[in-house]
Amino acid sequence: MLRLTTLIAGLCLLHCATAGKVCARPREVQSAVFRPGKVLYEPRDVVTYSCIPGYERETGNDKAVCSTLGSWEHATLRCKAKQCPKPGPLDNGQAHYKQLTYESVMWFSCNKELAASAVSPPPRYTLRGANESECLENGKWSQKMPICEVVTCPPPPLPKSAEIQHHAPRGKNVSIYQDVVAYRCLQNLVLIGNENVTCTENGTWSSAPECRDVKCNRPTEITNGYMSFALYRKYNYKESVSYGCNPPYALDGPRISFCDKDGEWSQKPACRGPCHVTTPKATVLYNGRRTRVDEIAGQQIQHGDILTYFCKNKEQKCAYTVQSRCQGGNFTAPACYKKPGTFSLFSTDPSKMTPCAQEAEP
Repeated sequence: MLRLTTLIAGLCLLHCATAGKVCARPREVQSAVFRPGKVLYEPRDVVTYSCIPGYERETGNDKAVCSTLGSWEHATLRCKAKQCPKPGPLDNGQAHYKQLTYESVMWFSCNKELAASAVSPPPRYTLRGANESECLENGKWSQKMPICEVVTCPPPPLPKSAEIQHHAPRGKNVSIYQDVVAYRCLQNLVLIGNENVTCTENGTWSSAPECRDVKCNRPTEITNGYMSFALYRKYNYKESVSYGCNPPYALDGPRISFCDKDGEWSQKPACRGPCHVTTPKATVLYNGRRTRVDEIAGQQIQHGDILTYFCKNKEQKCAYTVQSRCQGGNFTAPACYKKPGTFSLFSTDPSKMTPCAQEAEP
């Protein structure tokens, strides 16, 4: 009986001694999972690691064992991301990527245009297909390689009452990027807008013009002037009239006015009055010659005419010139001009003085 009791006590002690030697969860391995998953593991329990989707075994042992000492004999497994194949060349374009591994994204672009060649203008390309592709967990790309196609435009539009003056399609009536179509109007109609349309980079034509019947009313007269013979009728686009001024008025602006695209006449001139010059004793330059103002007929000059006055530089004892212009009946002598006084006989006329350095001819 004593022997049996001693045996039972020994077995109890052995069980208690080994019962405390268990393992906690094994350590994680990057990009891998293990099975089975428990809170505690008994000695000699084994867990097996496997790489998660998108990753594959690179090196190492994939098993970990719980030892009788309650510690793990760890797995040495290393997982690496799966790699997708390197893309082939994209004709007339490029594939852009930083990596070719799982979850990497590759995007595509087409060449804007070719280098200078015999083709004029050079073609531009557009992407047909996906503009990006992702490396999947099975090591394959999510999308097929796209194609870079030449940008083309459909047959050009034909506005009402217009005809195509110039168009050189590339074949089967297809136009490519930057091809140009020129239009003209029929029946003396007026082309409103750009007479040329262009095949744009998005495969559409730029805005086409319109053909309109443009008429202008009879042009109006101008004050103090006259207009060439003009009947009371409607005038067609680009018909014109000419203007002139009655003496002593001078024309300011274009002599010719024409019926414009908007149905209005282009800018008309105005008749500007002459200027009376109130410095009769001043010696000036007028129409390329030296003269006194009182020698000019009526001391009057026309609109736009210029008088050049001589002014005195007292410090340098020389003369310089300043111009004054007649503007629509208004004329002002320069501030530097000094009207001769009572004692003018004892002072030097600026027009007879030596020109200042900046005035002297080379």
